[in-house]
Amino acid sequence: MNIIGVEKESFDSFKKKLEQIASLVPKHPSDNALFIEQEWIENKELAEILNLSPRRLQYLRESGKLSFSSLGKKVYYRISEVKYLLEQGKINSK
Repeated sequence: MNIIGVEKESFDSFKKKLEQIASLVPKHPSDNALFIEQEWIENKELAEILNLSPRRLQYLRESGKLSFSSLGKKVYYRISEVKYLLEQGKINSK
């Protein structure tokens, strides 16, 4: 098992970003209009929320770490996939 140390400020920033993404996921999937509207997130919006460059998101797509869909020149990600990727990098506090 690899242990990675993270400064509290970095961890808090990461946690805040994860909470922002979680807030985009509807609490009640039975509300279909809300669920459909918020199931996907556009590349630019995700880059802003996570404070990542578009190039970094491109790397995650190309490396197969983050699946996506494209429509024309726009790239979209499933919010659930983004949350899964973030959970994979989660570090539990002691």
